[in-house]
Amino acid sequence: MYQVILICQYKDLIFKTCVKRGSRLLSTDTDMHRLDSIVTEMLFWLMTLIAIGSTWLFGSWETWWFWPFMTLIFLATAGFSLRLALCSALGTNRLNLSTIVVTCLIAWIPLLIYSLIRSLQADVAMDAERSFLLQLSPVLLGLIVATGLTEVRQRLLIILMMLNFFWLGVYGIVSHYLTGNAWVLWMPSFSQYQQGYHRAIGTYFCPDHFSGLMEIALCLAVSFLLIRSSARWQRILSLGLCLIAILGIILSRSRGGGITAGIVMVVALLLCTLSWPRKAKWLVRGAGLAGLTLAVAGFIMFGGHYVKRFKEYPWERLQHSDRFQMSSAAIRAWQTAPWLGVGPGMHPNLWPHFAPTADGDRSTGRWPTFPNNNYHSFEAHNDWAQFLEEYGLVGVGLLLLALGMTLWIILRRWKRWAMIQALHAPPPSSCEWLLPGILLVALAMGIHSCGDFNLQIPGTTWTIGILTGLAIAIARNTPPFKKTTPIGIRT
Repeated sequence: MYQVILICQYKDLIFKTCVKRGSRLLSTDTDMHRLDSIVTEMLFWLMTLIAIGSTWLFGSWETWWFWPFMTLIFLATAGFSLRLALCSALGTNRLNLSTIVVTCLIAWIPLLIYSLIRSLQADVAMDAERSFLLQLSPVLLGLIVATGLTEVRQRLLIILMMLNFFWLGVYGIVSHYLTGNAWVLWMPSFSQYQQGYHRAIGTYFCPDHFSGLMEIALCLAVSFLLIRSSARWQRILSLGLCLIAILGIILSRSRGGGITAGIVMVVALLLCTLSWPRKAKWLVRGAGLAGLTLAVAGFIMFGGHYVKRFKEYPWERLQHSDRFQMSSAAIRAWQTAPWLGVGPGMHPNLWPHFAPTADGDRSTGRWPTFPNNNYHSFEAHNDWAQFLEEYGLVGVGLLLLALGMTLWIILRRWKRWAMIQALHAPPPSSCEWLLPGILLVALAMGIHSCGDFNLQIPGTTWTIGILTGLAIAIARNTPPFKKTTPIGIRT
């Protein structure tokens, strides 16, 4: 009773106090929304700077380029963590969280934990650290772009990356014809790549790695070109990027790039045309295969130095090639520790021990058939063999699990989207072409990595991580499939 009397006496003061505190809470909530928007904008520009800058600055291969971009990635991760913290007050709907993102993240976490443990156990701290960061950083980038950016910013980032691929290709082609690849930006190039053949190198010092970058561009462009929902002007633009990417691969004279490009275009005809009705699908496939056959025939007849370089490779004496020897040495090292591997970053450090073939015998004075003592292998030129050597069967199993889960999710979503497009006349293409595009990128890198180390180039790896995150974000918006079929369309 006494409390009721006090409330009645001081009701005006209580009312004013509540209004004042409510306004403060509202002001705080508004500030939090403003802070969240600022951080989101910062994440977009950081992702743009990493995606574009890392490919132009020599692939961020050297330490003085690698660490500044890793600092940007750490800064972006801190900003993303702040957005996660703000979600406790603003709600998780501020982020593009979805079951797809969570499933992919769960698939990658075991590999990252295993890699971190093995890196801490390694005898070469700096090499192991770089090896672990090359696995962690693309996952972080993919997570940030998939959940930390708005849909508008995601689409803008896709456009900027496609334009970046176009200008990277144009620069490589112009530099090839005007300077003879004498320079990489403002730095002199390596002359050995121009001996006998003039090989385009673009913004990378190695023509094979420039070819790998153009293969990614080709995968995205051919996907945009072939899906049903692309408008005419979009097909024209994607065809232009296709031609730039193919010319870049041809001028790089990369054998692995040429083989990879051919396989990618065949698979693209099968994968991307799923979005077409039955008759149109087989018409596009038939015309595409006929065009590819003519292109290959023309290449064999008029390929010039590129065809000559293919013929001069020791196909019948493959064991004499340095790349075969480097991969073989990696396998010999792996056999000493088959389950856990010899340790992250250990390939260049253990090269003198495993470089000679195993048929030598010191007691009898018999030299190995291939001593391999006239060069040093810093990378195995086979990402699969080097990963097996350094992380063992356990690491390869975890890697295949993570890759398989991610690609399987994207493939299922693309099949659903393609089925909808095949049954219904779709609107002009938005970004669903990125789903088959990233599947083709995975195929290209999986093939080319058998004879090179494209995935050891930070700029390339970060680009793939960002594209994968964008593809996962697009897959999240896949419309539900309805079995109803419009009149006149055969299923």
